[in-house]
Amino acid sequence: MSKSTEEQVYKAFSDAINSGDLAGAFQYATEDITFRPIGSHPELGREFKGMQDILENCWMKVFQHIDENGVAITVNDIVTGDGIAFVQFNGKANGRTGMPYNNEYVHVLRYRDDKICSITEFLDTNLFYKLLEQ
Repeated sequence: MSKSTEEQVYKAFSDAINSGDLAGAFQYATEDITFRPIGSHPELGREFKGMQDILENCWMKVFQHIDENGVAITVNDIVTGDGIAFVQFNGKANGRTGMPYNNEYVHVLRYRDDKICSITEFLDTNLFYKLLEQ
């Protein structure tokens, strides 16, 4: 079975992120992409809009709490169809203080013109908040 367009775009997007090319990942996204991690964190519990907002006000603020080895991502399942993808994956990392950070995620991605236009992230927010507090 061949991979859907949604799966191919997601793979290219996540491969760029996993290689450390955060800005390069956005060539697979619309200019107005939104990213919304669930949760009520006062700074990160909101919808981020566009590459600059996502990178500067969300991802870089999170990655500063991860050690220099980054996050190893393992995709466990991906289901796609009709402009949407559901991706279940694990992220394994260590915080800057050595705290193990092994979280499970589900991304709900929506597509427009064969590019990602929105990502909603579901994760263990308790573990996530502990990472941010270290």
